[in-house]
Amino acid sequence: MKNKLDQQDSNIANNQEISRRNVLLGILASVGAASTSGCARSLNTTIMDLEKGSAQHNSNHEFYTAKEFLLVSRLSNLIIPDTQTIGALAVGVPKLMDKLHTDWASIQSQTAHRDALKLVNDELDKISGVAFLEQNPETQIATLSTLDNLAFSSDYQRLSAYRSVKNLIARFYYLSEVGASQELRYELVPGRWEACIPFEKVGRSWAA
Repeated sequence: MKNKLDQQDSNIANNQEISRRNVLLGILASVGAASTSGCARSLNTTIMDLEKGSAQHNSNHEFYTAKEFLLVSRLSNLIIPDTQTIGALAVGVPKLMDKLHTDWASIQSQTAHRDALKLVNDELDKISGVAFLEQNPETQIATLSTLDNLAFSSDYQRLSAYRSVKNLIARFYYLSEVGASQELRYELVPGRWEACIPFEKVGRSWAA
C-alpha cells in the first residue's frame, strides 16, 4: 500500500513539473525567447531566487522606466490583490516581468510590451480624464474595471495590449509558490462533476 501511495505522489510531482515547464515554455515563446527546457529551467530558477529574495520589496529594475515599473506594480496589485492569500505585487510579479524582458525577450517583444504599457496607460488616463497613477485607490479600481470590461467585450480587438499585460501578470502569479499551492487548490480524487455552479460555492479555482 505504501509503495502505491509513493508512486501516486511521484506521479503527481512529475505531472506538476511538466505542467510548470509547459507554462514557462509558453511564457518564453510569447516574448520571442528560445523555448527550450534549459531556458525554462533557468527562468524557473530566477523565479524561485526572486521569491526567496523578497522580490516584492525590491524596486530595482533594468528594463522598465520608473513610470512603467510603477504602472506594472499598480496593475499587479489591482488585478490580483491581497486577499486570504498575498497577491501579485507581494510575490514580486513586477520584478519577474522586468527580468523576463531584460534577460529573455527579443527586441521586437520588448518594443511590443513597452508599446502595450503605453497604450494601457493612455487608455486609463482617457477613461478617467486624469492621470491614472495619480488617482486614489478607489478611483483606480473603477477606472481599471471599465478598461477591463471594454477589453473583453466591445473593444476586444483594439485592446489586445491590455489583455496581454493582464495575462502575463496572471501567469507569473500562478507560477509562484503562493499562486500555485495556496491560491489554487488541488484535489487528487475529485467528487461528482458539476458543469456549472456559482463561483461563490467553491470560492477559488482549482489546479490541474
